Amino acid sequence: MKPMKNHSMKHAVRISKRNTTRKVMISVIIVLVGLIFASLVYFAQMDKKPADVIDNTGTDVIEEPVTKDDSMPEELRNEWLANKEINSDYIGNIIFDSGLINVPFVQAKDVYKDNGEMYVFYTEEGQLVTDPTNYNGNDVYIWTNWKTGKWDKYDEGGSCFMDYANTINDQNIIIYGHHFARDWDPSGSKQFTPLDLLLEKENYEANRSLKLILDNEIREYTVTNVFIININNEYNTELLRTDMNVDFDGNPDPGFFEEYIEYMNSISEYDSGEHLSKDDRILSLITCIQHQPELRQIIICKETSVTKYTNS
Repeated sequence: MKPMKNHSMKHAVRISKRNTTRKVMISVIIVLVGLIFASLVYFAQMDKKPADVIDNTGTDVIEEPVTKDDSMPEELRNEWLANKEINSDYIGNIIFDSGLINVPFVQAKDVYKDNGEMYVFYTEEGQLVTDPTNYNGNDVYIWTNWKTGKWDKYDEGGSCFMDYANTINDQNIIIYGHHFARDWDPSGSKQFTPLDLLLEKENYEANRSLKLILDNEIREYTVTNVFIININNEYNTELLRTDMNVDFDGNPDPGFFEEYIEYMNSISEYDSGEHLSKDDRILSLITCIQHQPELRQIIICKETSVTKYTNS
């Protein structure tokens, strides 16, 4: 019986060791599976497009495709610095690759400067505004020359300016500029006047690309839509949103941009072959139509690249 007992004990020990080994192996496998799963989740997140990333508020975070470089082209940087020295409200230049326009633009966020001092600005008739009630930042430069601070309706036609509600990093950057009737300016070269050429499809291909030259930054754009709106139509003014999925009261309005893209496509003068998506950042150039004060020409451009310079 002893041998049997000894054999049983040895067998039991072997079983015990085998069970222990099996448990260790199972534990190792569980750990490895956990590590593999965690890695797959991590790399899946890494592969997501920027627009797929969600912040802790549950709102889509749209990130710009940014390239970094050491030095902005010297001529552009020197021009930017010189203009900023003239007027601290200077933001940058709009430059079409074709040379269609190359104009500076400014911004006043309010009728009062940061130091509390009221801006000097004028009515269309040239009267100095002394009571700023019912005026906003957009009124500061519409008839005021950004270089001289003087009323200027007939020479340069005031200034091109970014909407007072904008920041330069908004989804929709809105910039206004005057259009001069050809019987007033036969050259058709002042401010946003040359943009009326884009109403004809035959002029699109040569003038489809443009840039914003900013502080140590160049953003490139492609024109996607060209159309005319009547400003007496309230829906048309929705284009003035700085975030296309947030209404003017600051309430989330998901899906609005997709709806508006369809609307813009339906009223565009022609199909440019370029199309917008809900995640695009856009630039809206707004100007008047000759002798039709209730109409506005709109040029919509989508951002295609951003280069930020780190050593200018």
